[in-house]
Amino acid sequence: MRVLIFFALAGLLFLAIDAVFTPWAFFMGGHFHANPKWTGWGRMHSNVAGDYVIYMTISPYFGRGRSLTAITGRGALCTQRDNYTLDIGGSFQEHPGIDLQGKTAVIYAHNYSRYGSQYDPSLEFRGKWNNPDLVLDDHGSLTQAFDLGGVLAKHSNMRPVREVVPLTLHEGSRSDFDAACAALHKK
Repeated sequence: MRVLIFFALAGLLFLAIDAVFTPWAFFMGGHFHANPKWTGWGRMHSNVAGDYVIYMTISPYFGRGRSLTAITGRGALCTQRDNYTLDIGGSFQEHPGIDLQGKTAVIYAHNYSRYGSQYDPSLEFRGKWNNPDLVLDDHGSLTQAFDLGGVLAKHSNMRPVREVVPLTLHEGSRSDFDAACAALHKK
């Protein structure tokens, strides 16, 4: 029983720390979340590289050397041929208060590898909140990372930017993303 009480109090302490230092995290997307986390997904279409679906879960990431608007998370990228698990990092505009509406966002997503050797694809997104959505573009990173049909490009960091692709992340669940991914694989 004492162990349960300890874990409950520890959980409340972490929520209190988030509430004091990153209150915006409870209001991502323009409404209150009891858990300081936001989940969204969206579709990308590139004339050069084809169709993609992406999923992200983001939450605050603060600590030594980090700003109070830094974010972390996990995600997934669905291509016409493969799926990738993503590490998410980035930040929002400084001093956002609790309302992120119109505030800028920079998000980096790269392939997650437990073995630390494979980071491609590596994507970058920039944009701003338009509640309840996060409206971004890929800063040219999708066509650097992929060839037509979702084939991972060789030496992607050496390729020129060929197209900037828009992305709107809508608040939604992993099952929403999974359904969109399954539809993409049927194409």
